[in-house]
Amino acid sequence: MLLRLVALLACLAGPALAESVSFPANSQYEGAPVTLDATLQGPSGPGPHPAVILMHGCGGLQPAVAEALDIHAKALNDAGFVTLVLDSFGPRGIGGGHVCETYERLRKARSYRMQDAHDAKAFLLSQPQVDGANIFVMGQSNGGSVTIRLSQRDTREFRALAAYYPWCGAFNRLGAKAELTTPLIVFGGDADDWVPPDDCTTITAEGADYAVHIYPGAAHSFDLQIPEQTFQGHLVGNNPEAETDSRAKMIAFFKSHLAGP
Repeated sequence: MLLRLVALLACLAGPALAESVSFPANSQYEGAPVTLDATLQGPSGPGPHPAVILMHGCGGLQPAVAEALDIHAKALNDAGFVTLVLDSFGPRGIGGGHVCETYERLRKARSYRMQDAHDAKAFLLSQPQVDGANIFVMGQSNGGSVTIRLSQRDTREFRALAAYYPWCGAFNRLGAKAELTTPLIVFGGDADDWVPPDDCTTITAEGADYAVHIYPGAAHSFDLQIPEQTFQGHLVGNNPEAETDSRAKMIAFFKSHLAGP
């Protein structure tokens, strides 16, 4: 009876407190070793629980981005997922929009951040509350382009992936076709003048589930809690309908691809 009461109280306690964690990156940056920073949070109770790695865009983990990812994380926690909000740029000293400024920086970031995702997965596999068979990735903008790259690896390394307003030119494809190894859901806005979603909607993906949702009137960064404004010459800002609907669809997509009972 006492054990049942303890278990019930744990279930009612809500998400565990957020914990700042760090772990080594397997790729150096400009010849120097990197230690990645992240925020770990999850449902109460021992689990094991499925887990989601959340990756920021090219602007880095700025306050508005951190707030948006925290909102996503709490919704995922409520849905039964452990979350790991990963900071790829702060530890490398390149936050604040530095990566956004050139295509070459964006390209390089997509490459080393794919390894960051695997380093984050390795960290999660070391956590007893995490179900290692059910690790997912969600990324915004440049982080979303990273998930597109991950969806086309030779083997399926994550259960499913979600890309928020990514550059869909990141697909490796033959003509209008792309071969996926991992299920992928993409969210974009038809008012996005930074990475217009045309490439996301015209591509035909085979090999794994592929879903695209484009929101009328939504600009880039539509899940950030900021009014529409210009950032580095492009329109960004919140669209409440797109933010709410995409989050619900992401959680449903991840749940539909859980392994096991």
